[in-house]
Amino acid sequence: MTISVQCDECFQNYNVRDERAGQTLKCKSCGAKIRVPAADEEIEDLYEDYEEPSVPTRRKKKPASAKKKKKSKKAIEITPGKVVKKIFGCLAILLGLLMLFGAIRVLFTEGLQGKQGAFPIVGFFAATGCFTVGKKWLTD
Repeated sequence: MTISVQCDECFQNYNVRDERAGQTLKCKSCGAKIRVPAADEEIEDLYEDYEEPSVPTRRKKKPASAKKKKKSKKAIEITPGKVVKKIFGCLAILLGLLMLFGAIRVLFTEGLQGKQGAFPIVGFFAATGCFTVGKKWLTD
């Protein structure tokens, strides 16, 4: 009859003869010492003390369509400050249009008649500033 032994280091299984009972052998795989239990020695049963290990359940993968989140529409917040800002933005753009048309009129009518003091370039810069401010106030 043979005794079945397993190496504690590399878990290699060996079947040894009964004459080797109680001796210490060297593992052929890793070189660790293996103690062969005696024939009358009772092998302790570890299963009595411990329960069977439980396998954790895996989460099921959601379909690709379920992963996509729907974009929620943000509610538009209307505050008095925002309303005033939008109104002033519109007024700034209207003022810029008036300045632009005035500068064009001065450039083509009065500027060509040789009058002094007609500087349409100032009107163009002022119109550009009004457009910039109006656009910022409207988009904020």
